[in-house]
Amino acid sequence: MSTAGDRLPSNIYSGSQCDQDDLLNFVNGPQLAYEHLDWFPSHSRLSSESTFCLWSSDQLQAVLSVAPETQDFAWLRFFFTRRDGNHNPNFSVLFKHARDWLGSQGVSKLYSLSHRDWFERLLIDNGFKAETQLISLVTGQISGTPPKLESKVVIRPLHSNDLPEIGALDKVCFSPPWQLNEAGLEKCYISGEYSSLGSINGKPVAYQVTTRLFDRLHLARLAVHPQARGRGIARALLFDLSAHFEGSNVEAIGVNTQVDNQASLKLYSSLGFKQDGPLIPVYSFDLS
Repeated sequence: MSTAGDRLPSNIYSGSQCDQDDLLNFVNGPQLAYEHLDWFPSHSRLSSESTFCLWSSDQLQAVLSVAPETQDFAWLRFFFTRRDGNHNPNFSVLFKHARDWLGSQGVSKLYSLSHRDWFERLLIDNGFKAETQLISLVTGQISGTPPKLESKVVIRPLHSNDLPEIGALDKVCFSPPWQLNEAGLEKCYISGEYSSLGSINGKPVAYQVTTRLFDRLHLARLAVHPQARGRGIARALLFDLSAHFEGSNVEAIGVNTQVDNQASLKLYSSLGFKQDGPLIPVYSFDLS
């Protein structure tokens, strides 16, 4: 850990002020842990100014990350704490400091998923409000009828030089907290097994990125410009995805969406997707 000259008060230090080996050993240890579904591994955020570490008697007690995605909103990325029964006070003191820091950065809202009961209780106890829920859907095969596209609509593979236009498209298609910043979109693309876009007269209006883990695919991103919806482009992207992996031993295709996103639910249901597993709550904290 760094010298005391520039440390933060109350035994809280930013990740950039702490010894990275200490932090890495801590998060890799037998701690009570929550980790957000993130394109970047937790260890890559340890040195960030948005990571905060709680020390007591020269011993690391807990680590919290609240890395902003855009200027407007952030996600609670991870929380690691010792298994000593102090996870509630540890979270509360770190969260108070983190929300003050986010406010100083002009971030107006903090979001968090909750797939563990103990972590959900922490969120509720510290003032987070339930906003929506995520539903996981899965199918063994894309079914239904492929759409008939207009001749000016073209489906093709997505390339890295498309990313600037895709980044602008992403911001139009998604509202907070589902937007990705430039780094997140690039990481999403790099992690993808197959990515494609739909264009009208050469201008990208839709895209998808699909990842693969062994015999399972996950539709990580699917977006269509609001002005291009209702023309079968999303359906075409998914049939193109199915054709791309035909004969490659894929057992299932999964996707997550919000329970109140009726357009997405209708599309996926028409293609044979069914709910898989419990709903995942999405919480938010208003920083403004």
